Amino acid sequence: MKSKLLVALLCYLPWLGMATAAPRYISDNVYAYLHAGPSNKYRIIGSINAGEPVVQLDQDKTTEYVQVRDGEGRTGWVDGQFIQREESFRSRLPSLEEELTNTKQLLGSVDERHEQDMLDKTTRLQQQEQELSQVHEQLNELRRQHAKLERENQRLSSLMDDKEHKMRLDWLLNGGLVAGAGVLFGILLPMIPLRRRRNQGRWMN
Repeated sequence: MKSKLLVALLCYLPWLGMATAAPRYISDNVYAYLHAGPSNKYRIIGSINAGEPVVQLDQDKTTEYVQVRDGEGRTGWVDGQFIQREESFRSRLPSLEEELTNTKQLLGSVDERHEQDMLDKTTRLQQQEQELSQVHEQLNELRRQHAKLERENQRLSSLMDDKEHKMRLDWLLNGGLVAGAGVLFGILLPMIPLRRRRNQGRWMN
């Protein structure tokens, strides 16, 4: 029975170690030494750069040293004051650089769209100005034609007035001539027979 419990405990220990393992980061402002034991009295077996991610495996309550495993697979102890829970700047740097690159690309595309939009608006504005200029030219031409037609109309109206006035004068003149001729004929007509009678009387005598 005891042997079975011992075997079960031995099988559980690796899972226990994995359960207590937690991601941690070396502080950005230090260069930590990796010791073989939970204090600086143990020999140095390596170093970890500032900001490097590590996995916390254990912690000594007395010395507050933390057992970690670094990215190279080395296991050792580091002073707990050099360990932080928040992701270090060094660890976040690649993602920050990627975000910065994406932001620059996004801004670049926004600038391109803005420039294209401004170019389109400028082109449309130039087209509208050109069309407006053509409309003004057509309007000025219509005004010139209208003024020309008005002058021609005035000239024709003046000619018609002159012609009508002349026709009235001709009518009055012709009427006066006809009337005068009638009067003269009326005066001379009675005098013609008297002259004949007088001549006949002279012949008889």
